[in-house]
Amino acid sequence: MRDTTEGASVTERRHGLARIQVAATLRRMREQASVTRDAAARELYCTVSKIGDIETGRSGVKPAELEKLLDLYRASGEDREALIETARESRSRRKTGSSIPTSHRRYFDLEAQARSVTFFSPGLIPGFLQTDGYARSVLEWSGSLGVTEVDSKLAVRAERRKNLTRTDPPPASYWCILGEAALRANVGGPVVMAEQLECLLEWSKTIRHLMIQVLPLGSGVHGFLGWTHTLLRFDPPARDIVHMDSSIRDLFFDVEPEVRGVADDLELMKAKAIGRDESLALIRHILWEYKEMSGHAALE
Repeated sequence: MRDTTEGASVTERRHGLARIQVAATLRRMREQASVTRDAAARELYCTVSKIGDIETGRSGVKPAELEKLLDLYRASGEDREALIETARESRSRRKTGSSIPTSHRRYFDLEAQARSVTFFSPGLIPGFLQTDGYARSVLEWSGSLGVTEVDSKLAVRAERRKNLTRTDPPPASYWCILGEAALRANVGGPVVMAEQLECLLEWSKTIRHLMIQVLPLGSGVHGFLGWTHTLLRFDPPARDIVHMDSSIRDLFFDVEPEVRGVADDLELMKAKAIGRDESLALIRHILWEYKEMSGHAALE
């Protein structure tokens, strides 16, 4: 007789990931609607602590409860339908794949819930650290996005930046490992890049919970070639999550051995990258090169 314990455990972990996504999005919707937890509790005839448990993923939300909350938060359209589908998946006993499709908005919700966020980005500045000029250059380069789509994605990036300086709840700690190639990619031209690097230096100086390291060119082979990795850690009992994306694929997973493997690799990347002071010195040097380039271009 086949032992189904392992399969059931994996399925439960995947359902737990969907539950965290629902929790994070419900919290964001409530706050955007300016609804207090007390008001949400009155709507469900439950305690405020139950609303807290739902918004942290400690407990699930029933279909009827979800519909009431979505009505209270005036949620509609694609965002509402996507949340209902994810909530249905979190309750389903059917096995699902580990890749859960998600919009940039739903990723923002997860990031806002995390207590710590660790990034490795080999070729681009991560979205939450992008200036508007840099982000617009990234989003518009292919010409496939319309003006409305670009503006929407810029708005999400601006909201993510607010997480760096929020006070309630306390901000997560951010550790960002950048490939040197991201600093030299000349996205948008030297003026845009100079502004971007100046912001990195300023944020690194003024935001105590932000650490920036650089992985120099020529550092050799590592486990993250071709991928951007993000490790999001949450307060128990919610499980930690890894987000991986490349030009062709985007996925989340919270299976413990895989998350632990990525976490271990990120620790190795921190050791492989140069230290904070040396990283900032390299950023300043490359910033000077961009200013030189922009100055020469202005004289031509």
